[in-house]
Amino acid sequence: MKPEDYNYSVWNPGSESFEDFATKAPQVTSRAPSFPVEDLTTGEAVQLKDIWRKGVTIVEFGSFT
Repeated sequence: MKPEDYNYSVWNPGSESFEDFATKAPQVTSRAPSFPVEDLTTGEAVQLKDIWRKGVTIVEFGSFT
């Protein structure tokens, strides 16, 4: 994949308006659904809900480009 295939000069969210996206997006305080994540110390898959039981959990999504 070439960089120009990923980095767009204009973001086009599709048929959804930005207002629809912003009002329907999860809120900062919303609990994320449980899904498998990698334990970086062991490399094993664990459920996010199991990590929640240990205390506050922050989930950050992003892209490294």
